[in-house]
Amino acid sequence: MTKRIFSFMIVLAVILSVAVFSASAYSSNLDDSADLLTPDEEAKLASTIGTLSDELSCNVCFVTVNDLSGATFSFNGTALDYAERYYETKYGVNEDGLIVFLTLHDEDGDRQIFVLGTGKCQKSLSTGESQEIRENAISYHNPGSHGYYDFFDSIAKGLAEAVPPHLQWYSLPLALLIGFAVAMIVTMSLKSQLKSVQPEHAANNYVRQGSMHLTDSRDTFLYHTVSRTARPKDTGGSHTSSGGGSYSGGGSKF
Repeated sequence: MTKRIFSFMIVLAVILSVAVFSASAYSSNLDDSADLLTPDEEAKLASTIGTLSDELSCNVCFVTVNDLSGATFSFNGTALDYAERYYETKYGVNEDGLIVFLTLHDEDGDRQIFVLGTGKCQKSLSTGESQEIRENAISYHNPGSHGYYDFFDSIAKGLAEAVPPHLQWYSLPLALLIGFAVAMIVTMSLKSQLKSVQPEHAANNYVRQGSMHLTDSRDTFLYHTVSRTARPKDTGGSHTSSGGGSYSGGGSKF
């Protein structure tokens, strides 16, 4: 019976933990208005960024446009502000998220890619990390020779490596509560099996008289302590959209 109860509690703890860590109010969005992906590529990329959104607990938004003329929202005329106002119109100002925006013709007529972070993702994605992700995608998966799927997939993988997973505020207390409950059940179960054991206040009954003779002693150095200080993470600069949102990251023309 004890084993059955223990097994049941383990299963319950796992189920509750999965529910806590997977529950999310965030979503992913793939808007390929520039029609750069085939239907199969679009489906695969949508699945990738959906998984990314779940793992990082934030909105993940990938958008492509041919130019800046089709906006249904107000912006200051730049491709950067277009990307940020697009996100704010869909999700809200400073809502946790990652934005990947590509326009084939920016305000100067150039092709440009942006990788941005806002909300809690602004601190997680530094300007330098955004630049590295963009440069890697351009260097190894330039759409001129490989198509756009590998290009965007490279960016998604770069974001997965750069941005640490986020937990909901209630995740840690609930996980600790579940762990405490399981530990108490296990402890009480083990204690119930020790009713025949009586406590001893001294170790005399465990030592055979005259069996221990100390003939030699010495001090041996076993361990040393090293103190390390974490290197501060370069969070880079930040900028503000015309809608009032705060963002990290930037763009690259290519």
